[in-house]
Amino acid sequence: MDNAPLSICLFGSSLIRRNGRPHPLGIRGSTLQLLRYLTVNAGREVRRECIADQFWRNSSCCRQRSSLNSAIWRIGKKLPDDDRMVLYITAATICLEIDDDVPIDTRILCSVVHTASAPDAMSDCLADQLARALDASEAPFLDGLVDDWALAERERVTNLRLRGLTLLMHWYGDQRRYEDALEIGRRLLAEDPFRETAQIDIMWLYVLNRQRAQAIKQYQSYAELLHRELDIEPMVETRALYDHIRCDLNCGVLSASKAVPFATDRIVNDEKLDAMLTNIEKSRRQFYHTLRAQLT
Repeated sequence: MDNAPLSICLFGSSLIRRNGRPHPLGIRGSTLQLLRYLTVNAGREVRRECIADQFWRNSSCCRQRSSLNSAIWRIGKKLPDDDRMVLYITAATICLEIDDDVPIDTRILCSVVHTASAPDAMSDCLADQLARALDASEAPFLDGLVDDWALAERERVTNLRLRGLTLLMHWYGDQRRYEDALEIGRRLLAEDPFRETAQIDIMWLYVLNRQRAQAIKQYQSYAELLHRELDIEPMVETRALYDHIRCDLNCGVLSASKAVPFATDRIVNDEKLDAMLTNIEKSRRQFYHTLRAQLT
């Protein structure tokens, strides 16, 4: 039995890795799809007839059973010789058991995002874990599969990733790491450019990062995208924010801050920067308070 480190990757093309390297399976087509399906449903017993109908729907019952048995036999032969990943087969069900200590990219992502979603749970350590989990899930999920079950699972995992990106963007913003927050925001919008809450967050991050003009350009680009693709306008909250940044936001502290990099006293620099950021953050809170009052 090979006790080399084992890991499962549902993002990308290499499903199983040993010592960080792809483990060649030598299977393809419906057999590989079935293994991916069983991996997604690891630890769950699935009835044979459900699997047969899922993967060989257009075949006769006899042909379905034959194809399923053949695929199970091939998977059993190609799985690593490792008792941490075992295929259990009965007359009625199939189950792929994977030990909890085997890293599965989707399981890690789900665990970290759920932990980070709890109130006041985020910390520097957890943010680093979340960043690593998000980086590990950049490749396409269940790449190449277009079956209904794969599309449903892909939507679930995509929403989980977007939630994780949003949590990390907010954390970086709260820590005044605005460039890092903007980078995460751009990754978020690359996956879902119509996510309007992210557009709003990024507009504010640009303002906080002393890029007010870029915040205005962000809105204009988004408005053009909506008009071109869907023939609609941004939500009233987003339009109000645009007007607030463009016309109402007091940028006096921003203008004064231009001298900050050339000041000789570092303490004075920090005080001016803190004053600028506090002023903008206060404006953001006041804006949302006023907007909620107007919309209710």
